[in-house]
Amino acid sequence: MTTTTFAKTNLSSIEHDVNHASADEPLVFSHRGSPYNNPDHSFSGYNQAIKDGTQYIEQDVWLSKDNVLYVSHDKNLEKTTGKNINISDSTSSELSNVKLRNGEPLHKLSDVFDKYKKKVHYIIETKKGAGDNTDTEKALAKELNTYKMNNNIIMQDSSIPGIKEFHSKKSQKKVPILWLMDAVTQRQYLEKINNAPKYIKFVSVDLDQLTPKLIKAAHKNGFKINTWVMNTYNNNYNALNKYKVDSLFTNNTKETLHLIKKWK
Repeated sequence: MTTTTFAKTNLSSIEHDVNHASADEPLVFSHRGSPYNNPDHSFSGYNQAIKDGTQYIEQDVWLSKDNVLYVSHDKNLEKTTGKNINISDSTSSELSNVKLRNGEPLHKLSDVFDKYKKKVHYIIETKKGAGDNTDTEKALAKELNTYKMNNNIIMQDSSIPGIKEFHSKKSQKKVPILWLMDAVTQRQYLEKINNAPKYIKFVSVDLDQLTPKLIKAAHKNGFKINTWVMNTYNNNYNALNKYKVDSLFTNNTKETLHLIKKWK
């Protein structure tokens, strides 16, 4: 039996991190763990991100057919397992036999909480098919209550009805929320920012669509600005130096944290 040793990250509270997230202290989220050299959402990827200094590992969660939350970016598992299986069409009994390409099992959200507990923070995206069904948000709220994790997560969602459902729960009122916005034009983004619920903490825009005008509108409305995903040096440079974002998702935690320290 082997024991994984993580670098000390001096874990601060999420409340502190969110309040202080700024161009001077951008908040870094490890996108799917460490996807360059590990399967998405594998323990090996999370371990690497933590070793590289992250305080936030990301989970994308889907509901199985029998209402169990599983961690996967895609509903279909072909990419990470080689199996043409949809999480939402499968039971937890069926999914228990599915392996990631590195041999790890497909992880339930509860598996992640059991392994890492409160030694790291989580940024969790609720995923679902078309429509405004809010079952995934309801299941996440229940799981957070069970594991007493409401002070250890940031919730992310692309659905305003889902965000409203999650925020309506008494125990989730203080959980910070990141809205993954999707639009075609700057005008559409501006309209969304101007009409977003004020309890949202971060609004997120694809780096390729980010503009100074959107950042100004977000800050004017009291929101922090987030962008995704840092794949290259130039991505990091544009996010951190050109746009001076408050937070970002990175595929290379070590490089992004190094560049933040270097450019401060």
